[in-house]
Parts: sequence; structure tokens; C-alpha cells
Amino acid sequence: MVAGFFPILVLAPIVAGFLLLFITNGKLKISLILWIFALGLAVSILSFLRPAQMLTINLIGDYDLAIGLNKISKLILVFVNLFVLLTAVYSRDLIAKSRVYCSYLAWLAAFSSLAVLAVDFILFIFAWGADLALMYAFLNLGSSRVAKKALAIVGVADFSLMLGICLYVTATATTLMPLAAKQALDTPLIWASFILMLVGALAKSGCGPFHTWIPEASQSAPIPVMAVLPASLDKLLGIYLLSRICLDFFALNNLALGLLLIVASLTIIFAVMLALIQHDLRKLLSFHAISQVGYMVFGFATGTSAGIAGGLFHMLNNAIYKSGLFFTAGAVGSKKKTFELDKLGRLAVYMPLTFVCGLVFSLSISGIPPLNGFASKWLLYQGAIIGLFNTQSQVLRIIYLFGLTAAMFGSALTLASFVKFIHAVFLGQEDALDKKPIKEVSMDMRVPLLVLAALCVFLGIFSATFLKYCIEPGLGEKIYQIGSWDSQLAFLLLVLSLCAGLAFWNANRSKKFRTDGFFIGGEEPQEPVSYPATQFYKTIQEMPSLSGLYRLMKLESLDIYNIMGGIINVCSHFVFVFVDRIIYYLTNLAGYAVLGVSWLFRRLHTGKLDFYLAWTLAGLIGVFFILMGR
Repeated sequence: MVAGFFPILVLAPIVAGFLLLFITNGKLKISLILWIFALGLAVSILSFLRPAQMLTINLIGDYDLAIGLNKISKLILVFVNLFVLLTAVYSRDLIAKSRVYCSYLAWLAAFSSLAVLAVDFILFIFAWGADLALMYAFLNLGSSRVAKKALAIVGVADFSLMLGICLYVTATATTLMPLAAKQALDTPLIWASFILMLVGALAKSGCGPFHTWIPEASQSAPIPVMAVLPASLDKLLGIYLLSRICLDFFALNNLALGLLLIVASLTIIFAVMLALIQHDLRKLLSFHAISQVGYMVFGFATGTSAGIAGGLFHMLNNAIYKSGLFFTAGAVGSKKKTFELDKLGRLAVYMPLTFVCGLVFSLSISGIPPLNGFASKWLLYQGAIIGLFNTQSQVLRIIYLFGLTAAMFGSALTLASFVKFIHAVFLGQEDALDKKPIKEVSMDMRVPLLVLAALCVFLGIFSATFLKYCIEPGLGEKIYQIGSWDSQLAFLLLVLSLCAGLAFWNANRSKKFRTDGFFIGGEEPQEPVSYPATQFYKTIQEMPSLSGLYRLMKLESLDIYNIMGGIINVCSHFVFVFVDRIIYYLTNLAGYAVLGVSWLFRRLHTGKLDFYLAWTLAGLIGVFFILMGR
């Protein structure tokens, strides 16, 4: 089966990408790319249902490259092809307008699939680097400056990953990616390999502090690009690599777990706090895309089967609802021509389907049962509690408590952010200067929204079944849980409650209720009373204990890109000064040496014959003693 799906998943999109560069007919381009992606999704589903296999491809001489799938990579492959297909459906207009976007999307599908298929480090690095080049090309469609920034940050991290892989290959003496052949973190070489590879995985997934390009990219890149890169494929590939690092490549000790817990906790807290105060819809979603990575890393940092399963499940869930949220933002922006929250409002009246889907995504990312976001967070919390009670290290217990607190507090702030999102976009007051009735988005944009919203509900209701048959086999052990949660019963009770509420509303909607104005001390209001969502959490930002922290987080001087630039500038200055001074002193020394020798020769050339004869005699005596010494 591996030999059959490799040409369809990798070679066909690459060839199609080149063909699409020469096709000018928009409908033909859309038809071709949709058929390619649909075929890729079908083949990836078939490969998921088949037993895991491996195929070797002869490269040079006796050296073979290996491709194949394990139980986790099979699941990732399905979702990679699902998201590129939904993105292609959603962005039909962009495909028709842009000459290169469609080709970029085809190549991204091919090399992302290749990265998942790779069993050899060399092939993996090649696919990983191709994805980096495509990320730069995608972001360059919006802003070249942001594209360069992303290339610098992620490129340095990818170079770090390559160094880590080189050290790992040195330690293991093979380029094959191992399965459950963990290296203990007991030597400096293995530790260096672990840290370097970890940097590459975290940067790819958009974890702090390698996240700073994402909010800026959201301001300029097309919405489908944000949905397919930082919202879905980057998360899938980055966390997939993290899973291989934690499950197959290394045996994590307490120090490594503590490091991951701290990184995850800080990413959750700082990103969600910045999302809370955003007034631009795209930046709000971008900071939440960063915050959610912290939960995935947090799952692996627990070191327990429940936590790791929760991290993998949350990776898939996040890709679903985060892509859906960006698609929702794109639908809103296409109608209102703005993403400023204070200029939106009342769109639930005009776009009810988009509103319902956006509400599902918002509740899911906030961890509200019985949706999929709650199911994965439920596992993450259990994993943290199990790890807390299993560890014997008091320091690690404190870090576990800090991480668990950060995760739960982050969920509360996420819910607060999306209350603001729903109110500002769909339920709030409409902009008085732009009261134009609009229609629901086209069917091309509705289909991805409906599919992703349905997945949020389905994976929430049948989370236990999904975990048992799709994630648990990849862990190689049973998922141990200390709590119980019946998602199907919860869904049934929720539906019954909603039906009862609707029945009560329908029975009483004919009754007239007294209406009255606001009590304002007997004075007449000068302006209509309104509650803009952009003012919801302004008091939090202005709190004395948090205002300084917010100013610190918003300073661009803390941007890792600026820090890297500053370090490079300082180093280049010192190198320039050092080299310049060395050359200056060497030049002067050579000049003075030449002047000294010439001065000596001038003093020796007196023009007197006796003086020359004396120097000749002294020279002959010197030569005589040299020859005698030999």
C-alpha cells in the first residue's frame, strides 16, 4: 500500500503544482486541485485503515531512503489532507485570482505529507525545509517584511533542528528515525540533540518565544493562508515532531519534563492575556493560536499516558476549531471589509449559519462540554494530576501545580475572550455608519465551516471511541484516567435542556413584558447606552498589578526577532572592530618594519671600500663557523 499511495500523496500534487502555473482558466484550476486533494484524502484514509508498512527507495549506491507510516503518523496524514482540501474549497476565489497560490497549496500538501511519511532523517529534513520555503512564499503574498521575519525565526529554529538531528545520528549511528528506541538524557551530546530538536518542533508549532511572526502575519496574509499554516498544518507537523521526540527519540527525565512544563505554562498565560485585549479579530485569533500550543506541549510535559493522549487529541481539535475560527473571520471580513471589532456587530441576523458555526468553534476552544475542546482538556488536566501525585520530586510537584493552574486559568481567559468575540461580531450593536443588510456567505465558504463545526461536535460526543481506536494504539499503552466523563450522556442532557428551553420560550413568547428605560437619576441620556465589546476587559489592562506586565509584553524589544537582530548587530560590530583594528595594526607594523629595514640598509651603505671589506670578512667568518658546526 505504501508504494501505491506515495505517488498520489506526494508526486501528483508536485506535478499538479507545476501544471497549475501554466493554466489560466480559473474553473479548470479549481477543478484540478480539488480532485487532487480529494484523491489524496481518500488515499490517506485508506492508508489509515491498512496495517503500517515501510518502503525503501534506492538513492545512491547502497544508500536507501525509507518512507512509511506508524499509528500516529497515519492519523496526522489524514488530517493534513483534510485541511488542505477544506482550505482549497474555502479559497476558490483566491485560487482563481492568484496565479501562484494554487501551486503553493499543492506543494504544501505534497511536502507536508512527505514529512509525515518520512522514516529517514534525510528525507524528513528535505520535506521540512521545503515547507519552510513554502511558508515564506505564502506569507510573501501579504507582506515581504513579515515573510522575512518568519523566515528568520523559523529558519534559525530549523537550522537548530538539523544540528540536533546530526548529533542524534552521531549518537545512534543511523539515519533511520527510531520507533520506541529512546536515548536516555545522560550525556551532553544527547542533551544538546534534545534541546536543538525541541527548538525546531516548538518554533514550527508556533510556541513561545518563537511565535512573534504569527500576529503580524495575520494583519497582512490572506485568511486562508492563516488557516492552513499557523492554525492547522504547522501545528500538526510541529506537534507530530514533538511526539516523536518525546515518545520515540528520547526518554525524558524530570529536568526535561520541568522544562517543557514551564515553556507550556508561560505560553498559555502570556498569549491568552494578550489575546484578551485585542481589538482586531485576526490578532485575537492569532494569539489564541499561540496559547493553544501551550496546551499541546503541556500534555507531553506531564509524562503520563492521559496527558500525552490529551496533547495529541488537542493538536487535532485545535487544528479543527482554529481553522474554523479563521474561516469565520474570513467570512465576516469578506462581507464587512474590516476586522476591527468595534466596527462589527449584529451579524447573527444577517449570517445565522456563520454565527452558529462560530459559536461552536468558540465554545470548543473555550473547553465547554460536550465539544471536542473539553474532551482533550479533560485529559490534559487528568494527566497533570496523575503526574503531580506520581512524581517524587518536590520541585517538579510545584511546577506541576503551576502548570495546572496556568492551564485552568488560561481556559477561563479563553472563554472570556470568545465572549468578547461573539458579542462584538454577532450579537453587539451594529456600526451606525455602516448599517447595510448583507447576505450569508457563498456555499464554497459554508461547506468548510459546516464540516469543521460538525467535527467539533462529533469528536466531542464520541471522544472515548476516537481515543480508543485512533490515539491509544499509537501510544502503545492504555490511556489511564482517574476521572470519568460520559460525553454522549452529557450531549443528550444538553439537547433535552435546550429543547425544554425552546418549548418554554415558545409557550411564553406571546406574553407582553413591561419595558422601561435605564434609571440614571432622573436625567435624560444624551447618547444611546451601548456596551462595546472592545471595552469589556479594559479595566484588567489598566490594573496597577497588570498594566506594567502588559506594557512589557507589548514591547517589541522582547520580540525574539528583534533580540536576534540586536545580537547579530552587536556581534557584527565587534567583529568589524576586531578585524578592522587587526588589519590596521598589521599594516602599520609591516610599514614600520619595512622602514626600519630600509633605514638599516641605508646606514650600511656608506660608500667606503674598507667598511665593505670588513662586512665581507665578518660574513665569511660566520659562514665558516656554521659549516664547522655541521
